[in-house]
Amino acid sequence: MKLHIFQSDKGDCLLLEGNNGGRVLCDGGMSSTMQQYVRSELSKLRGQGESIDYAYVSHIDQDHISGVLRLLEDELLWRVYDHNQQSGNPSAKPRVPRPPAIGGILHNAFRDQVGANAGKVTDLLAAAADVGLSSTNPRLIELGSEMQNIALSVPEAIRVSHLASPKILKIPVNRLPGQTKPAKLLMVRARQKPFQVGSMIFTIVGPTADEIEQLRDGWNLYLADPENFNSLKKLREKLEKSADEIGQSSMTQSEWESYKGVSVPNIASLMLMVEEGGKRLLLTGDSQQDIIIKGLELTGYLKSGSCHLDALKVQHHGSENNLDEAFCRKVSADHYIFCGNGEHGNPDPRVIQAIYDSRLGPAGKRALSATSTGRPFTFWFSTTSTAQKAGSKERKAFSAIENLVASLAQSSAGQMSAKFNSNAGITLSI
Repeated sequence: MKLHIFQSDKGDCLLLEGNNGGRVLCDGGMSSTMQQYVRSELSKLRGQGESIDYAYVSHIDQDHISGVLRLLEDELLWRVYDHNQQSGNPSAKPRVPRPPAIGGILHNAFRDQVGANAGKVTDLLAAAADVGLSSTNPRLIELGSEMQNIALSVPEAIRVSHLASPKILKIPVNRLPGQTKPAKLLMVRARQKPFQVGSMIFTIVGPTADEIEQLRDGWNLYLADPENFNSLKKLREKLEKSADEIGQSSMTQSEWESYKGVSVPNIASLMLMVEEGGKRLLLTGDSQQDIIIKGLELTGYLKSGSCHLDALKVQHHGSENNLDEAFCRKVSADHYIFCGNGEHGNPDPRVIQAIYDSRLGPAGKRALSATSTGRPFTFWFSTTSTAQKAGSKERKAFSAIENLVASLAQSSAGQMSAKFNSNAGITLSI
């Protein structure tokens, strides 16, 4: 397999290619980086007569879905142009490169996950985001930013579904190879078989029905109380109280940033194990460590209590809330892929250190898989500090990451190396 790691701002954007066929776009990053870096690279595929079998969107967050939306909008421009040409109404060619054909989309649509209250959820998130972002509490500010991201993502996710529909671009959603029955939400199901794309085998590792139900029920139960939805004053008080509790307690991401039963879409990330020729890559979206472990256990990848992968796409941009020492001990890899540009401090230096310690640290922190012992490993980063705006928090944060990684590599006696993406993309051969 080859994994092309693109510049994607604070988000994820990867292109996975099988050695003997098959091509999957894994999230699209931000629309701005899709326009600046990625779409010109992808358009080369069309020029070569190649296509993308699937565009996989792990979840609806803007930094995962907005780049995919940009691609679909570009294709719509070109199809309108084609129609005008065929109808004898010549028009100017679109000024954007034409994307490769996309055979299908793997994406659990927000409306399917949440149900009839999708519009109310968006309004609630926007209100809560305003409260959080106007706070002086750093934890509440971060929570507000998260809610704002989701609020902006919902209409983009709806737009993706609309453009892919049979009336417009006619791109099937969640229709797996060989599937004849109606498409449905993608999740871990009993007796579910892997599916093949080219020479690659895909197994759905998450979410389970539990995460989908928690997401849906949490929102709907919360919105069933008119006081929760209609009173911004009450919402502000409750959010501020929640933030205080976060600051005073050991509340962690294992509670999924849950507030009154409302969970962010990260917990419902679509996760995939990809295998080819004995090699394994785990795509985690923005999921959380306990959920990933649960999915690996249910799908048989943790029969011995641990597993060693060829490559791991580190969850949620390397946030300290989504990865802990226990996870690092159970799941190890030859290659760790970090997507993130320093926003919110991600990738977090504590995560980088935890992964390093799981390979070369004290015995009590070492990875449990015997396969990992003595094996060299590499950290892959989707960007560099110099790609961030001069004087920005992101540049400062990412510069600190580069310094830490350089120090760790130097102390690793050649066991650890690092690759930073200073161009449109870099390629990892798995």
